[in-house]
Amino acid sequence: MKKILIPLTLATFMVGCATHKPVSHLPAKWRVDDKAVTTGMPNYPLAPEVFARVQKQTPGRAPASSDQELAAAIEADEKKPSLRRMYFRSLYQSWREVAQMSDRSTELRSCPQFHHDKVVMDEKTEPRMPFSFAAKPSAEHLPFYPEWALQVKTDAGVTPVWQIGQKDMIKRAMASHEFKLRRELKSLCEEGASDSYFRLENMVTYFSNKEGLQTEKGMTALLKIPVFSTMLLVKSVQGTPNVNFSTHDQELLTAVKGFQLQNYIVELKKERMKELTGSTR
Repeated sequence: MKKILIPLTLATFMVGCATHKPVSHLPAKWRVDDKAVTTGMPNYPLAPEVFARVQKQTPGRAPASSDQELAAAIEADEKKPSLRRMYFRSLYQSWREVAQMSDRSTELRSCPQFHHDKVVMDEKTEPRMPFSFAAKPSAEHLPFYPEWALQVKTDAGVTPVWQIGQKDMIKRAMASHEFKLRRELKSLCEEGASDSYFRLENMVTYFSNKEGLQTEKGMTALLKIPVFSTMLLVKSVQGTPNVNFSTHDQELLTAVKGFQLQNYIVELKKERMKELTGSTR
């Protein structure tokens, strides 16, 4: 697969290809896309009031206060893995968590393009993260429960679990999502990249330092990419009060300046916990 960088407009990334057949929408004032997400990721309903809080929290990198600190920062950046390797590491870890949640195999037999990264991650034993799927939420609270936006195949076509209304379908939907991630990993392992990775690389190349990526449309553009879409899903269903971002997640989010997405996930989890525990605002 050849690397192709084309100076596209931000709107091109946000809208994407419109050739996919539209699916019935989940109720929401704002979602990842007005049509089916072309990368095959869930069309999550999103919470604009949560994102409004996030925009006020988005951090920037503090300038170095001395030449020595600046030199140290540059040296640290040079030692960081490439964006391609960061993408693989974060996606590989998230895939294994999704596979565990859906009782699927977490074995990836070979990965020639990222052999070293895979070996290092396989050697490090990570504790199995507890998770929980919530009961069917109301339409108003649906954005806090992304597992209900996962899709399954039915006689009527591909349908979000929320529209079916059966909690026991979530694990089946997670298995379907695991299959999509495995397919993405297979492309990375065999070719060294994927269409979704090139989409991310283009965004980072042309828009990471511009305000457009910090808007609602910027965040939805990130959520069309498998690694970030799955990050939102996995962190939401983790059975812990706080969100746990791995080192691999953190490196990737920092590299793409995805602070708005990171903060959105944290704030969304807070709202989810309020709903689950009956806490008041």
